[in-house]
Amino acid sequence: MLWIHIGMPKTGSTALQGYLHSNAAFLATHNIRYMATGRDRGTGRARLICQNTMAIAMSRGWAEAPAAEAFVEEYQTHAEQHCILSSEMFFGRDLSPLYERYLKTIPTPVKFVVYIRRFDEFIEADYKQRAKNGMRTGGVDAFVANRLTQIRNDPEYMDFSVIFDRIRAQVPGAEIVPRLYLRDEMTGNDVISDFVGLMGVPVDDVVLPEGAANKSLSRVASEALGRFERGNPGFDKKARRQLGRLLQISGDPRVFGRDDVLNPDERALINDMLEARNTALRTAFFPDRDRLFGPDTNANLAFQRGDPGEQDAYDYAVRKLHELAEKKG
Repeated sequence: MLWIHIGMPKTGSTALQGYLHSNAAFLATHNIRYMATGRDRGTGRARLICQNTMAIAMSRGWAEAPAAEAFVEEYQTHAEQHCILSSEMFFGRDLSPLYERYLKTIPTPVKFVVYIRRFDEFIEADYKQRAKNGMRTGGVDAFVANRLTQIRNDPEYMDFSVIFDRIRAQVPGAEIVPRLYLRDEMTGNDVISDFVGLMGVPVDDVVLPEGAANKSLSRVASEALGRFERGNPGFDKKARRQLGRLLQISGDPRVFGRDDVLNPDERALINDMLEARNTALRTAFFPDRDRLFGPDTNANLAFQRGDPGEQDAYDYAVRKLHELAEKKG
């Protein structure tokens, strides 16, 4: 059996991939193989935590891609196990080249696992990810306005029935396994135990890594990180990621926050429109639910976009970043 985990983005993929990468011996005792093909940089030894390079190569005409023979050989060696590929970069892409190069050569069922996040939470997480990586967003107001326009004007945006139909057309015989990214409902309340649980691993056997559930940086802290030393030749993407990890590790409560990208009206509008759009998905896979996602009972509406304290919070985040950068040297 081949399992392909494709995200969606912002659903704990990095934590899951890090776990799969670091626990090969444990997984083997449960008849699971995290495929090295696409993670080994051609060395024969797994060094990357996921198959993102395979997804990138797929979009570049398979330049520097693993040989099809290498994939087939590894799969045949472990054909009696649950074999896994994982890359959130497979999500939303044309998977026909993946099928033609690798998948059609193995006579096995292929299951695609897709975690679906609350619609408003995904849009908030997407903005913060872009902001902290220094990507152009146009600012939070413009970003939110653009997303609302996209939802209204593109009837296929975040319609998972359409996404799943495309996967089935691109990978004949594929089975879709959608999971709701709701911690209270996931096996073991975590994406790691939930995912390996699909392959029969008892939840009590899974030892989760410490700090697996990273808290979300606030919007203004994300923006401060993305603008920090921008344009300085000595400060690159790698340095920004390292500084972001230090900010996360600091545990400073003033740099964390949630529900600070969308206002309540925008949140309700987004969720209502996308819930309606995904009625077919809910009926097919979750027939006992009235909605995919109910009210967010943990919502923190104390610090809204445009709050008078935003500038002070941003200035504090900048000072914190300078402090951490100086300590790092």
